[in-house]
Amino acid sequence: MQKKLLTLSNQMEEFVSWQLFESNTSRSRRAKRMEQLLDIAMRVELTERQKTCIRLYFFENQKVCDIAAALHIRPTTVYKHLKVARMALRKCANYLKAESF
Repeated sequence: MQKKLLTLSNQMEEFVSWQLFESNTSRSRRAKRMEQLLDIAMRVELTERQKTCIRLYFFENQKVCDIAAALHIRPTTVYKHLKVARMALRKCANYLKAESF
């Protein structure tokens, strides 16, 4: 029994690679746009303390107890700031989903 080797033609390979490039490009554009909108939402919607907590917790991967010690507040207050900030950003994200890019 002979095995038949299946290959894509050059045109099909070019088409597939173009489709992948195009989808990655549009995805990266959307991701950049969402990052910009998230940055704007953080600046407009959050208090300074909420921004600090979000930055330290999510972007600098610090623990809540370390954030509390650095800001001279209780860990429960840090949790509260994180919760309220996430709710505000989620509200903005839901609004942005409704818009077309």
